[in-house]
Amino acid sequence: MLRLSSILALMFSAYIENPLNCRFEGQDPDEKILLLLRAHPITNLKWIFPAVLFFFAPFSLPIALSFFNLELSTLPLTFGVLFLVVNYLLVLIIAFEGFLYWYFNVYIVTNKNIVDVDFHSILFKNIDVAPLRNIEDTSSSMGGILSSVFHYGDVFIQTAGATKNIDLLSVPKPHRVADFILDEAHKIYGRGRDAYHHPG
Repeated sequence: MLRLSSILALMFSAYIENPLNCRFEGQDPDEKILLLLRAHPITNLKWIFPAVLFFFAPFSLPIALSFFNLELSTLPLTFGVLFLVVNYLLVLIIAFEGFLYWYFNVYIVTNKNIVDVDFHSILFKNIDVAPLRNIEDTSSSMGGILSSVFHYGDVFIQTAGATKNIDLLSVPKPHRVADFILDEAHKIYGRGRDAYHHPG
C-alpha cells in the first residue's frame, strides 16, 4: 500500500524518476516508465495570480464604488449576491482549468519511447510518441530570472525520419533531462549493435 507522502509526490511533483503504480494509455506490457515530467510548479503562477486577484475582488468593491460616488448599501441585495456568485464561479473555473492543464500535460520517458501528452480540455487530448531508437540529438535551454532561480527550462529532442520532434517545455532540471534521454537512446543503439554482431 502506498504511503500518503508517495501519493502526494506522484500527484504534485514535476520530476519523478521511476514512478510507482503509474501507467499511460498505449503502454506496452514490458514498457517501464523511467521518468515522469510536468512543467515546473512555478509556471502555475500565470493562473494562480488571476485567481487570487478575483478571489479578493469583492473586498475592494467598496473602494471601486467610491470612485462613482456610490455606496455598497445603496445597491440592491440581489446585485451583490449575483456579483459574488459570478465572481467565485470565475475563480473556481480559473483554478480548476489551470490545475488540470498543468497536471495532465505530462512528458514520459520509458525504456522504449518518449511520450508527450498534451491536454487541451476534458474532451480533447493529443499524444505524440517518439521511439528512443529514432532520437538523434537532444538540447536544453534556460532563459530568464525565474528559470535560473528555480532551475527549469526547455528540452528539445531531434528525431530521425518522419517522427515528429518533441519539445519538453518548462521542465525541471532541463540539462539533466536532456542528458538522461540521450543516455537512454544510446543504450538502445548499443543493444542494436550487440544484436547485429551477436545474432541469436
